[in-house]
Amino acid sequence: MKKNLVSIILLFFFSIIISTPLLNPGFYTVHDDQQFARLFELDKALKAGQIPPRWTEDLGFGFGYPLFVFYPPLVYYTGETFHLLGFGYIDSIKLVFFASIFGSALAMYILVKEFWGRIPAVVSGFFYIFGPYRALDLYVRGALAEAFSFVPLPLILWSFYKLQKTQKPLYILTSGLFLALLMLTHNLIFLPFMLILPIFLLFLFWQSKSRKSFLIGSFASFIVGALASAFFWMPALLEKKFTIVDQLLLVSLASYKIHFVYPQQLWNWPWGFGGSAPGLADGISFKIGKLHILAAAAAFIFALLHQVKDKVKSRQTAYDLNLTSTVLLMLVFSAFMTTFYSQFIWNLIPPLGYLQFPWRFLTFVVLFTSILAGAFIYFLRLEILKIIFSFLLAIILIIPNLKLFKPQAYRTGLTDKIATSKEVINWDVSSSSFEYAPNGIELYKNSQGANVIKIDKSQIPKEKIEILKGLAQINLLRDDTSHLEFNIDAAKESQLKANIFNFPGWQLKIDGNLSPIDDNNNLKLITFNVPLGLHHIKLTFENTPTRSLANLITLMTLASLIIIIITKLKYGRPRF
Repeated sequence: MKKNLVSIILLFFFSIIISTPLLNPGFYTVHDDQQFARLFELDKALKAGQIPPRWTEDLGFGFGYPLFVFYPPLVYYTGETFHLLGFGYIDSIKLVFFASIFGSALAMYILVKEFWGRIPAVVSGFFYIFGPYRALDLYVRGALAEAFSFVPLPLILWSFYKLQKTQKPLYILTSGLFLALLMLTHNLIFLPFMLILPIFLLFLFWQSKSRKSFLIGSFASFIVGALASAFFWMPALLEKKFTIVDQLLLVSLASYKIHFVYPQQLWNWPWGFGGSAPGLADGISFKIGKLHILAAAAAFIFALLHQVKDKVKSRQTAYDLNLTSTVLLMLVFSAFMTTFYSQFIWNLIPPLGYLQFPWRFLTFVVLFTSILAGAFIYFLRLEILKIIFSFLLAIILIIPNLKLFKPQAYRTGLTDKIATSKEVINWDVSSSSFEYAPNGIELYKNSQGANVIKIDKSQIPKEKIEILKGLAQINLLRDDTSHLEFNIDAAKESQLKANIFNFPGWQLKIDGNLSPIDDNNNLKLITFNVPLGLHHIKLTFENTPTRSLANLITLMTLASLIIIIITKLKYGRPRF
C-alpha cells in the first residue's frame, strides 16, 4: 500500500509539473477556444431545468443551438461539478484539464501494474502524460474532450483483462461503464477505438481458460455500455439528419482525405502552433516521440529474447510475448491509420470521415507506446536494473519533452465575464462551430471552399421575440434556455418571429393548444401567426420521442445496475 502511494504521489507531482501553465491568470491561446462558453451554457441549461441538457441559448449566433444533443457532455458535467463547488468557469475548465492529466496517469498505472508490476506501471504513467501528442492536445489545440479521453482508455483495457482473468460479473459492469464513459467523453475517439479494441479482446479470448464465459461477458459489457450511454448516442445518431453536419465535416478542408500524416512526421517534425494542412504544410507536429518509439521496439525485442532464452518454455514467458505482440500490433495499426497508406480503410468505413483528422489515431499510439515502455522495464527482470533504467528513462523523457508543455501565448486579461459574454458567445464562439445548425439553413462557400452560414454580425438578435406583421403588445413572462412564454394583445392578426433556430423538440402552444411552427426563411427561425385579441403564448424545447426513449433506457439501466450492486453486496456475488 505504501509503495502504491509513493508511485501515485510521483505521478501526481509530475502531473502538476506539466500543468503549471494552468496556474497563470486567465488562459492561453488555443485552437478550440469554446470550452468556457460551453460550460457556461451547460450551467444555464441545468438551471433552466433541462435534465439532461440538450439546448444552449446563446450559441448558434444567439438563435440557440442543440449542442448537447450531439456533443459528448461528460467533460462539461465534470466542469460543472467544479463550478458548483465554487470555482469560476475558466478555473473549472483548468481543473478538468488537470484531471485529464493526473487521471490518465493513474489509469495507466492501474493497467500496467496489472500487466507488468508497480515499477513498470510508474514508467508507463510517465510516458503516457509526457507524450508529445498530449502536449498538442493541452497547449496547442486545447482539445478538452480528447484530452480527457485518455482517462477511460486504459481502464477499458484493464477491466476486460480483469474480466478474462477472474470471470467475475463485477468486471462486466466496469467494462460496460468505462465504455460508456468513453462514449460520453468523446464519441469520435470511441468510434476508432472500436476498430482496435477487438484485437485486444481476441488476444484475451485466445488466452482465456473459459472462452465461452469470456465471450458472453464481453458481449454483455458492450450491451451495458450501449444502454448506459443511450441518452447521448441515440439522439446524436438518429437526429443528425436534422443538422448541416454532413455538409461541413465531410467536405473541403474538413475532409479526412487532406489530413493524413506522412511517416517522417511520426518520427520527427518541428513543433508549432499552427493548424493541420494538406501534404507537409502542417503548422503543428504529429511526432510520436523518439523515446516512445524506441522503448516500444525494445520491449518487443526483449520479449523475443526471453522467449528464445527460455529453455523450459514457461507459460508466463509465452504469455508475456503474446501480450507484448498484441499491444505492438495495436500500436502499428494505430500509427498506420494516421498515414495516407490507410486511405482505403477510411474509404471502406464512411463513418470514420467524421473524425476529420486521421492523426486523431495518435491518441492510441500514445496509449500503446506507453504500455510497451512499461513492458521494456518489466523485461529487465532484475529489480536493480528496473530502478536504474526507470530513472534514466524518466530523465531522458522529461527533459526534452517538458519544453513542449508550454502554450504559445497567454491571455492574462481573460476573465469569466469576458469569456462568457453574449458578444463573445453569440459571434466569436458561434462563428467557429456551427455544424449542428438546422438543415436547410442558407449556406455559401467561403474563399477556402468551405460551407459557412450566410449571416453577418448585424443579424445577431437583440430580442428573443419580434413582430413581423401586424400590431400587438407583448408582455414577456419567461425567457430562458428552453422556454419563451408571454402574453400578447394583438390589435389585429399578427405574424411573430422567435429568434430561435427551429429544431425538432420546439413546441408552440397558443392558449394551451398546440399550434404549427413555420420556418420558411433563410435562417430556419421559428415564425407563427397569432389571431386578433388577447393570447397566452408558450414556446418550449421538449424531448422528442427518440430523446425520451433514450433517456428512459439510460435511467432504467443505471437503476438496474444499482439494484444489482446492492443485491450482490447483500447476498454475495454469483459467478456467470
